[in-house]
Amino acid sequence: MSLSFAIRNPTLMTELVPYVVATPFNLPLLDVQPFGAQPAQVIDPTRLSSAPFLDILHRLDGLTFGPEGMPMPKWVFYDCAEMPGAIYGLGLPANRLWPAARELFALPDGYEGIVPLSMYIAIPMQTRGVWFGHNLASAGPALRAAGPTDIDLRGLGSVTKGLALRCFGVKTFWGATQWLSKALFIHVKFGPLRLATAWTPAHSENETLTYGFDVTDDKLRASIGDRSITLERPPVDFWLDSSDKAAMQALQHRIEAGERFVIPSAPRHEAGDVRVPIAVVPSSGHGLGPGLGSE
Repeated sequence: MSLSFAIRNPTLMTELVPYVVATPFNLPLLDVQPFGAQPAQVIDPTRLSSAPFLDILHRLDGLTFGPEGMPMPKWVFYDCAEMPGAIYGLGLPANRLWPAARELFALPDGYEGIVPLSMYIAIPMQTRGVWFGHNLASAGPALRAAGPTDIDLRGLGSVTKGLALRCFGVKTFWGATQWLSKALFIHVKFGPLRLATAWTPAHSENETLTYGFDVTDDKLRASIGDRSITLERPPVDFWLDSSDKAAMQALQHRIEAGERFVIPSAPRHEAGDVRVPIAVVPSSGHGLGPGLGSE
């Protein structure tokens, strides 16, 4: 498949096959060919014939989040993702998988369909065009750990998320992740991330941040790897150590008191810790787009 612009790792678009999991009710609202990519293979979660693929998709979630202690039960997939929202991802036909990959996914005998190597799940919120990101999964790390891969999978997570947001028609995006999560390096590719929470007891992981941004084509293209796009990023005012719970709670109190902050750029690894940059957003909003500078 090809895009309407060049990206950093074109192998992802020439070798992998896109798919979308959506009900017949939601499918007409989706763009199954985002940015001119090859039309996505449609998986209908209400049909019996989709069960083998959805079982493998559940395996992908376990490979990604099982080590973190947050694998998703199958009922959550259906109740919270496949029915109300949509899933977009990239994969390979089973007959193109190398032996280590087939073993990793525990493919059933005779399965000849697509094997998902990545997925992005989002759920629509009450306001039209506003979506909440539920799950970003990539088999890249697990496949590299299992042995040499036959395909260059660099950037698979960010490309998948960027195409997914375009497929879903997202205008304003919200998501939640942990300060220590490697996914934060992907999320900042979309530009500065407005912080809604820095310490979140409502989540099972208190060290969770809630972030958002207004979606534009430039942000999506930048996240996918279009080097012709340069996003505006405010300067860093201070750094938060991702293991410093007291600093997270202090930042949460400042947010609740009315101050506004963004994560402007990628975290840094320093002395075995991850340090996350924080920028203070003045009342002018720093040109970050509607809704990102004030309530």
